[in-house]
Amino acid sequence: MKDKAYIRGLLEYNAWANHDLFDKVFQIPPEEVIKPREANLESISVNLHHLLVIDRIWLAHMEKRDHGYSDRRGDAYDTLDELWDERQKTDARLITYLEELAPEELEESIDYQLIGSTNGALSRSMCFTHIVIHGAYHRGWITGQRKNANRRSTGLRTSHS
Repeated sequence: MKDKAYIRGLLEYNAWANHDLFDKVFQIPPEEVIKPREANLESISVNLHHLLVIDRIWLAHMEKRDHGYSDRRGDAYDTLDELWDERQKTDARLITYLEELAPEELEESIDYQLIGSTNGALSRSMCFTHIVIHGAYHRGWITGQRKNANRRSTGLRTSHS
């Protein structure tokens, strides 16, 4: 797929969905954001970190550079505000990177190695698509965790700007 406008739309949707999710997470008491829950990724915070790290890993694959991560959870930011700042930077970088590419580069096959030594190859357009689909999948998990947290708490934080 060489349609940059379509992929840009996917990335803009992804950034919007991330913003919407963070708006909602900022309304949850901080202790509920980090609270361990029965899930593959045990807290809202861990899920948010995972999403950021995986997007950065796929961006590094597309840029043909080492991503530097040895864990799919990656960096642990001390505050939700800090994590939100990094999320916004990564969403913006994905769109900027797409705009830097020539249409034919979207179909270039990118070799990658996932954490855990699984090797593969995808076109850049499929890498971008994977980022968006992966994000939607985990935002669904986080929504479930968030609803569980909202049932347990009565206090709400003010939203970030």
